[in-house]
Amino acid sequence: MAMNKLLPIERRFFVGCNYWASHAGTAMWSDWRPEQVVLDLQRLAEAGIDVLRVFPLWPDFQPIESLYAGGGAHHGYRFGENRLPDDEAGQAGVSALMMDRFKQFAAMAERYGLKLIVGLITGWMSGRLFVPPALRGRPILTDPESIRWQVKFVRYFVRELKHCDAIIAWDLGNECNVMGQVSNSHEAYAWTAAISGAIKATDDSRPLISGMHSLEPAGNWTMQDQGELTDILTTHPYPFWTPYMDVDPIDTMRPTMHATMESLFYSGL
Repeated sequence: MAMNKLLPIERRFFVGCNYWASHAGTAMWSDWRPEQVVLDLQRLAEAGIDVLRVFPLWPDFQPIESLYAGGGAHHGYRFGENRLPDDEAGQAGVSALMMDRFKQFAAMAERYGLKLIVGLITGWMSGRLFVPPALRGRPILTDPESIRWQVKFVRYFVRELKHCDAIIAWDLGNECNVMGQVSNSHEAYAWTAAISGAIKATDDSRPLISGMHSLEPAGNWTMQDQGELTDILTTHPYPFWTPYMDVDPIDTMRPTMHATMESLFYSGL
């Protein structure tokens, strides 16, 4: 209901899609071409799209690298060879350039009447892990240093963008439970609580979406825990990988009904 109040449309159902720029995919922020993005948004609006789920790619927006001294001792963080700037963005390890590009993007979306759901920790996308250089090789979901930088990032990003009218919801990120392994539900809960708490402490005016993949009533990543810590759960139905769903053409009844039935099944649970 909270999200419906933020939508400029008087209906409960809206149509949206994930968005990456057509010219670059996940490289859209590093290969920033605003003229192409504007064309994409215009076409999406003309096609009747209301909402875009968008993704600030984690290593682009928080490009921290570790500096090592004698004996391999860790000696701080850098942007390449440069010290982190002595400002709020630098303290969060966030690129001011990428933040400016995202603000440009949000203004473009608003111009075409498109609303945004922002997947904040975009470390997993399209079968690949994307991690800031300083955190590569770490257990992303359980390592204290990794969680510290994730909290810094989401807190800064949300604070900078919370006044943007185009944004209707925050999302923990795209299928963040695929970014690494957890040993039990306590570790999954602790990670979710850290990120959720950082977001809600900075902006409690928008709903927070879980965005997790394949939640279950039992196991490490449960519907109950995600439901406690976020406002909206999601289904991520994939007919191609679901038994008995990938035997018919994608535009026929069985695959097209799959998403609806999975969502109804999950909501019933």
